[in-house]
Amino acid sequence: MSKSKKFFYIILTVILLAIISFIPIPYVIESPGTAEDVSQFLTVNGTKDEEEGTLRVLTVYVEQATVLTSLKQFFKHHEILPEEKVFGNYTPEEYNQLQEFSMRNARSKAVRVAFETAGKSVESKVNGIFVTRVDQNSNFRDKLKVGDIIETIDGKRLENTDESLEELQDYLSSLKPGHYLSLMVKRDGKPQLIREQLKMNSRTGRIRLGFDGEIDEDVTSDPSIEFDPHGVSGPSGGLMFTLEIYNQITNSHLKKGHNIAGTGTIELDGRVGRIGGIDKKLVAAIEAGATVFLAPDDEITDEMRERYPDIKTNYEEVKEAAEKLGTDIKIYPVKTLQEAIEILKNL
Repeated sequence: MSKSKKFFYIILTVILLAIISFIPIPYVIESPGTAEDVSQFLTVNGTKDEEEGTLRVLTVYVEQATVLTSLKQFFKHHEILPEEKVFGNYTPEEYNQLQEFSMRNARSKAVRVAFETAGKSVESKVNGIFVTRVDQNSNFRDKLKVGDIIETIDGKRLENTDESLEELQDYLSSLKPGHYLSLMVKRDGKPQLIREQLKMNSRTGRIRLGFDGEIDEDVTSDPSIEFDPHGVSGPSGGLMFTLEIYNQITNSHLKKGHNIAGTGTIELDGRVGRIGGIDKKLVAAIEAGATVFLAPDDEITDEMRERYPDIKTNYEEVKEAAEKLGTDIKIYPVKTLQEAIEILKNL
């Protein structure tokens, strides 16, 4: 073989290897993300918190794996996971929509819970029901999309009261299989009418809506709270957002100079919920110099144990991760916002 041909084949091989290396594969790489100061994400009446000390919101970095980047699984604190374990049955676009909504929802809940815990009131405007899932066996599967906002159901609009929600739930419970359900939906800012027949749930004998959703609302308060998410998405910052807001509107001085990290969703009753990737969030907290870590002490139901026999609470997971890392960061289990407040008061 001539030198020119040999050189050509070498170059061709290099090009092919380069192309193959960047081909996406159905896996994602998870690694420690950031540990940001929550006070940089929000203002109260246009003013940032200047109290000494830090409350940190934690993230996990997720990237689409390629043939080349899959080698990162051998790096410290990196993990390769099948796409379905992270995205579930959602497309990447649907997953991103859900994460963005979850962040908006977490912010609204944080404001409401912080103010109510402080004995203050808020006002809310319900936009509708954000569609979080569409059953593939439902008649709505080709019409309704994740991210749609349902404004009315059979002409009934969800208002800003618990009674309105109960009335809507009672109405839906009264419907029979075969009923044609009319949904006024907003998609990409444009209204759209969707009408489809309800099926029967063979297990319960009652109707099956064929989709799930969560209330989408805007919450306003006095003093006003403004958010700048800095590209962070998902619901796991709920606890830390709530603590920061509560601390500022009550002048509780909970930080006291401490570097405090934490994670967990926040529910309207003040419960702290389970999140993913807590072992990687611990690494991010340690790298940011945090000395205190608040971890969800979430409830494990019998159904969850049956489905995942080896499941642990977030607190158990992070304690196990801390032992492996040999860190002396103080880890506290929290079930509710009030527990977290009491922990910080006693630091």
